[in-house]
Amino acid sequence: MATYQHLPLQRVEGELDRRKRPGFGQPSGREARTHGAKIQAEVQEVLQEHRAKPKIGDVDPALILKVETSGNISEDEWAKIGLTVLANEPGQTLILFADDVELTAFQQKVIAYNGEKPENQKSQPYAALIEAIEAIRPISATDRIGPVLKGEGYATPELIPEPAEFYDVELWPVSDLNADLFVHRVTAVLEQFEGVVVSSYRGKSALLMRVQGSGTAVRQLLELPEIASIDRPPTPDWPDLPASNIELGDLPEILPPENGALTIGIIDSGLTSAHPLIIGSLAAAFGEPASLGDSDEKGHGTSVSGIAIFGDVRQRLSETPFRAKFRVASARVVNAAGRFDDEELVPTQMENSIRKLTTELGCRVINISLGDIKRSAGSKPSAWAATLDALARELDVLIVVSAGNSSPAYLASLGDGVVAAYPRFLLHEANRILEPASAVNVLTVGSIAHSNGLSTIDAENVGVRSIAQTFQPSPFTRAGPGTNKVLKPDLVDFGGTAVYDGPTQRLQSGSARASAGILSTHHEYLQQLLRYYSGTSFAAPLVAYKAALVFESLPNASANLVRALLALSAEHPTAIDHSFGDDDAIFNLLGYGLPDIAKALESEDNRVVLIAEDVLSADKFAVYEVPIPDVFQTKGARQIRVALSFDPPVKHTRLDYAGLKMGFHLIRGASASDVFDAFRKWEANEGHAFRIKESLKCDLKPGAQRRERGTLQCATFSMTTNSQRYGDRYFLAVRCESGWSSEDQRFALAIELRSLADIQLYQRVQERVRIRV
Repeated sequence: MATYQHLPLQRVEGELDRRKRPGFGQPSGREARTHGAKIQAEVQEVLQEHRAKPKIGDVDPALILKVETSGNISEDEWAKIGLTVLANEPGQTLILFADDVELTAFQQKVIAYNGEKPENQKSQPYAALIEAIEAIRPISATDRIGPVLKGEGYATPELIPEPAEFYDVELWPVSDLNADLFVHRVTAVLEQFEGVVVSSYRGKSALLMRVQGSGTAVRQLLELPEIASIDRPPTPDWPDLPASNIELGDLPEILPPENGALTIGIIDSGLTSAHPLIIGSLAAAFGEPASLGDSDEKGHGTSVSGIAIFGDVRQRLSETPFRAKFRVASARVVNAAGRFDDEELVPTQMENSIRKLTTELGCRVINISLGDIKRSAGSKPSAWAATLDALARELDVLIVVSAGNSSPAYLASLGDGVVAAYPRFLLHEANRILEPASAVNVLTVGSIAHSNGLSTIDAENVGVRSIAQTFQPSPFTRAGPGTNKVLKPDLVDFGGTAVYDGPTQRLQSGSARASAGILSTHHEYLQQLLRYYSGTSFAAPLVAYKAALVFESLPNASANLVRALLALSAEHPTAIDHSFGDDDAIFNLLGYGLPDIAKALESEDNRVVLIAEDVLSADKFAVYEVPIPDVFQTKGARQIRVALSFDPPVKHTRLDYAGLKMGFHLIRGASASDVFDAFRKWEANEGHAFRIKESLKCDLKPGAQRRERGTLQCATFSMTTNSQRYGDRYFLAVRCESGWSSEDQRFALAIELRSLADIQLYQRVQERVRIRV
């Protein structure tokens, strides 16, 4: 079948204010004197505790308080009374920083609310604010203990172990001047108790310090209001590394990438730059920090790089000559033991590496097959994830992150029941994706099996049992959802599998048996050039490789457009059925599915893709015309698929992590003016707002509730019956909804029209696009 370039998606002229949903924060009708007295007493308790905290080096303590609410209070309302929202937490709880340590303006409003109601006024003064407040509390030392320490059993300050260890201290994100004061107070306390500040990081949404100190020092730090949390530094998640050799015949001729080949950035354990299959494809290698060097002592980065260079190495070996497709630039961020550097914070390592890879080495795609084995997705993304999201937005770079591998201890606990428990155990809370895979502006990649993992030598051994079949989730992959039920992973690709070996009573992956693994380059090439591996670490660079192919085809594309095209091309394999659970379970395991690079790159006669890159202001919407030729209205099974990708600003201290939201609706059987009227803001003198009939809204799957939590959204509308009555053009309405940010938002759209019938769809759509242009 012939293939063609994708076509442009045309925007209908006009951009209007979107219709907003009704707000919250109306007075609740509480008994004013009782509620007002309660809030007033709690304010005094907070102030009394604050006044008892000593100065440190002549610097007063910050006043930071916790406010539990029952309604939505805008940040502007808090700002009017000298309070800045630092974070929001589960249960409609806010963390606020006070400019005025006496809370004068706040107390005046509470007193007014608690007084006499003015004549001709329906409610008490400031009732909308005061009645939306449930309670005001100080933040305790226990509140500041991070989830990893709590998970290890150190749930209260007195349980913190005494020997000096490394800790990551996160401070509340405030202005630069206040941040300097916060850092000064933390440093002074640490030095007083013989601790040291090892390094610090000040990013757009995170202020971090790596410290080394005793349990006594940490307990003192936990008392400081300036500190948001203290926790363990990240611990890398490593898949089992293979121990068995493989037999290889003579390699075909090895050729380097062609001139002008793209460079993929690899942030990992380094690279064996002299490897015969890599040396001609190496753009650069460095350590971050430089003291780490650039070689691969752990043996992980070299194998990840091999996949980024060649894609499917086993398939490429069958081709003559054996040509590398892309170059790689390697940033080493772990030591020989496979641990992150003790002296550098992980966000610092990530930011320095990514900036060098993009600005100095021209990388548009960066692969990070690393995760924190002790931290799975929680109520908020980590500072590591927020750093990746902020850089993806700022630098317009596509970052690919592995979802993480199941804990070996967790898998071992299943024993020989692992076969019967598959795939249910993958959906257990203990098996959620690892940080930083909760990042929303990146592509998070899970793993599916390339085979059942069995070989001919297993034919007579009944004790060796496969767990996953081809195209099913790998038995070690981690599942979503991400933070705030964001659809994660975004995509899956082949990362090997594992089988249960009865004689040894163990799971065996590619590290023990070649048939269960993915082939790639080995760091100790003098012993062997290639080995087999299993892990989401090796699925991620396959997606990075595909992303680079899209950038090669569309060199001016944004990272958003590449994300959208990969999602649009992805499908859930036919090996997945409802034995894997409901739709939620399947999306949590596979995201949007396995990307088909051929579909991402080109359209076909009976399948046409329309693409657009655009910008919307906050609280605006735009409309796009989707041409529906006559041959697409009557010819059998067909579908329209829509993908939207955008990269909002983020703050990892907030439950509303992304500062903006976007979404889309596909409308049929309506005029462009009807669509504008249905979504625009209506003035009071215009009467009742116009609404589109529900029957004219295309039933996209997955629904808006599931897909709109994320920044990569893809949905499908399927048809089998005659649709001529709906006309020859549909409309896609795209809205941008402000949150804590009102910045302009760039985004990309990709729409696919696909028919199972052999029709000349591309030609008909192309004619319509030419006429419109």
